[in-house]
Amino acid sequence: MYLVLATLPPILIAYFVYKQDKYEKEPLSLISLSFFLGCLSVIPAIIFELVYNQSLFPNLFLYVLFGIAFIEEGVKFFFLRKYIYKNKNLDEPMDGIVYAVMVGLGFALVENIMYVLGNPEQSFDIAVLRMFTAIPLHAICGVILGYYIGLAKFSKNPFKLLCLGLSFATTIHCLYNYFIFIDKLFLSIIIIVIGTYFSLKAINRHKNVSKIKHSK
Repeated sequence: MYLVLATLPPILIAYFVYKQDKYEKEPLSLISLSFFLGCLSVIPAIIFELVYNQSLFPNLFLYVLFGIAFIEEGVKFFFLRKYIYKNKNLDEPMDGIVYAVMVGLGFALVENIMYVLGNPEQSFDIAVLRMFTAIPLHAICGVILGYYIGLAKFSKNPFKLLCLGLSFATTIHCLYNYFIFIDKLFLSIIIIVIGTYFSLKAINRHKNVSKIKHSK
């Protein structure tokens, strides 16, 4: 039961985002690869987080920013940039969102299972809480990162756009985690609400680009 609660939300959100790509569906093989890469990216993230632990940072905010958020968004960005970005199937901006969200939710799936199995006495509470907080957070960061990856792929100045995507995703992730660390969960939820609003706008913007492209 707890594993269902841990695994179902990332899969449902992934399916929702996949369905938003209405005009040229991405191959399921590459979708699956992206999700798998997200699952795999948990390993280097754990290693980096063990090395760059809280003792290395002068205050909590910097630790959350560089020791958690930047590492997690950074490893997801690395796998996207190395294995997906140059693929010929990423041929319109909306595709950047689709693939980035798959990577983000693959990461979220494994992280969720680890949290639930690692806290057996609170498995249900953790699974339910993360269903409405951490899972959407990873999806939001995926949309933000993917939005800029989609722009960068077709830009003459991709480096700037890639940096913006990574920076914005890291900032959102940092604020969400920081508020949890200081016991201000309601502020983390506000971050989720605001992030969801802008994520849906980003998806619609790239969907409109796809619609115009495929109506010609």
